[in-house]
Amino acid sequence: MENLLTIVHQNIEQTLKNSYATTTGMALTIDDNGIPKNFEEAGKQLLSYNTSIDAVQLVPDGIIKYTYPEKGNEAAANFNILTSPLHKDAAMKAIETRKMYYVGPVELKQGGMGIVGRLPVFKKGKFWGFSAVVIRFSTFMRAAGISSLHDDRFYFQLSKTDLKTKTEQFFLNESSDFKDKNFKSVSIPEGDWKLYIIEKSDTALIKEFIPVLFLTFILSIISGMLVNIVLRRPYELENLVKIQTEKIIKNELLFKSLFEHAGLGITHTNSVNGTFIDANDKFCEQIGYTQEEIKTMDFMMITHLDDLEADLKQMERLRNGEIDGFSLEKRYFHKNGSIIWVNITVSPLWTKNEKPSSHMTIVEDITKRKQVEQDLLLSKQNIQSLINTVDGIVWEGYPDKPGVTFVSEKSKDILGYTAEEWISDDNFWYDHLYPEDREWVTKFSKECAEKKQPHTWEYRMINKAGNVVWVRDIVSIFIENDESFKFRGILIDISKTKQFELDLNHSVQLLTEQNKRLLDFSHIVSHNLRSHTSNIESLTNLIEESQDENEKKELLGLLKKVSEALTETMDNLNDVVSVQTDINRSIELLNLNEYIRKTENILSNQIMKKNATILNTISDDCNVKYNAAYLESILLNLISNSIRYSHPERNPVIELKTYEENDYLVMCVKDNGIGIDLKKNGHKLFGMYKTFTDNPESKGIGLFITKNQIDTMQGKIEVESEPGTGTVIKVYFKR
Repeated sequence: MENLLTIVHQNIEQTLKNSYATTTGMALTIDDNGIPKNFEEAGKQLLSYNTSIDAVQLVPDGIIKYTYPEKGNEAAANFNILTSPLHKDAAMKAIETRKMYYVGPVELKQGGMGIVGRLPVFKKGKFWGFSAVVIRFSTFMRAAGISSLHDDRFYFQLSKTDLKTKTEQFFLNESSDFKDKNFKSVSIPEGDWKLYIIEKSDTALIKEFIPVLFLTFILSIISGMLVNIVLRRPYELENLVKIQTEKIIKNELLFKSLFEHAGLGITHTNSVNGTFIDANDKFCEQIGYTQEEIKTMDFMMITHLDDLEADLKQMERLRNGEIDGFSLEKRYFHKNGSIIWVNITVSPLWTKNEKPSSHMTIVEDITKRKQVEQDLLLSKQNIQSLINTVDGIVWEGYPDKPGVTFVSEKSKDILGYTAEEWISDDNFWYDHLYPEDREWVTKFSKECAEKKQPHTWEYRMINKAGNVVWVRDIVSIFIENDESFKFRGILIDISKTKQFELDLNHSVQLLTEQNKRLLDFSHIVSHNLRSHTSNIESLTNLIEESQDENEKKELLGLLKKVSEALTETMDNLNDVVSVQTDINRSIELLNLNEYIRKTENILSNQIMKKNATILNTISDDCNVKYNAAYLESILLNLISNSIRYSHPERNPVIELKTYEENDYLVMCVKDNGIGIDLKKNGHKLFGMYKTFTDNPESKGIGLFITKNQIDTMQGKIEVESEPGTGTVIKVYFKR
């Protein structure tokens, strides 16, 4: 049971490793702008390498946008996993841990049961989305080998702990009630799974011995017969043994002769860890090591780093039974440090159903065929000088070791420190990070190291003069072997670019804000002053036409009030002008009723002409924090519109009230006017120069200004209206 469980567990672990490699490969297709490149081609190639995966996905912002193959997976397109109750918790766990996490088995959007593994992808320190693989449950079971390892004595069961309820859920059809039976289990943390192997019957072990006893009885009979034959025919048996021994000796001598005197190198290698078991003289001659030295080494130690990944991938396929053998051109390191090109042919020494053990490798020296690449080899000798000409600090280091192993001379120009000063201090980089960036930079670096993830990021450092230097660090991963890798990066000084960017953003923001305020101001001036001048013109005409001295006196009083209101409006507009160079608006605590009364005075002539009634139920202690010019403009627009667009068959009645709603004070202005057809005109209600009546006084600017002023003050405006009935306008003042 232990052996069978180990086999299935190893199969599942291999499937998860393949899934992680696939998601990492898909993540590398995403450029710095967050756009996947060659997604279809990359997906096709990755799936061809990993038959245990049914589909790959890229999920920007938690929404499935890219799927390969697309056919059969159309139903999953544009599905938001971050809002799905079934997928949200697992997705958030992957983001929080920044590690790959598997959800399922669950019902897939495209149909059927499956397992989805998601690797969170971060760009420039910010969450981009997920790189994901989809494994149908039948594929998962086949890759795990549970079906092929079926036995009448045992059965398997798979469970998962629910992230919310913390209860154990079982997924296989076999019984989940086995606590009183013999069983073994193993945990799989990548998906919070638990794999069980359970004995079907308590008497299974006893039954196993029945065939053994029967076989023992039969063997006893056969042994007696053989002894009888041997005793009767000792000469024939001895002669047969002699003949077979001679054949074996001849075969061994033949193989030994071929092995030792072949014109090609031959090695006998452990297929699990890559160590050399034996090697012929030709191979020792090819790489310069003695046989004793060879037997203490593995093939990774002498394989060129640039060729190691392809070699390891082919070995992995050979161990998995995907191929029967392979040939590969690669480079070996000679003992004297030189590089030789070889063509290797690898053949396994285990049968199809056996566990991988060892393999034979035939090595052909093809260095002469590779002379055309001599220029490349020579150019590598000049890498050091070329690196120092790069406009940035080139560095190299191991994630599990302090400090760096290499820094280019450009460090002196950018940070003021020589390469020797940097390398001699293991804490140099950490100590010279800008204090405010130190925590998140070191945390992000550690996470990238754990995931073996290339990355590009921007942060600040302190140079030798004590000044802040903005740098962009472009980091790649260099794999040395299964257990070791290192970082290689280019540190570019972007201080001038960053300062220019900050200055430009500030200038654009300032210019945009000032232009908007200027436009608002021009609209306020043209609209508000027009209301005052219209009143003054009307009163002046009435005074000229009036023959009654008392009426003239009364009209002059009204003219004075309008003039005073105009003066106050001009004062408010001057206040707006005085803050045009300030991003923050002039905000003060204003009494709402006080400004309503001012508006009534300004509109007194229109109120009198229309015989309008204003019903104000707002309390006198109702105050709002607002810009005075904006509040005056908003009230003037709303009340004047209610008067201007009154119903021809009834006198206008305007109701004013306030109430609290969440974080807002809501002022409600209700009239009984002609109303607005919102179905027809609602979409252009607040548009500039948009009018909805034949009224010659309609300019289409009032509600446009009002909407912009309210938005600027972080409020909002809502309109309810029916043609012929009236209009209700709600202004939300932010508390």
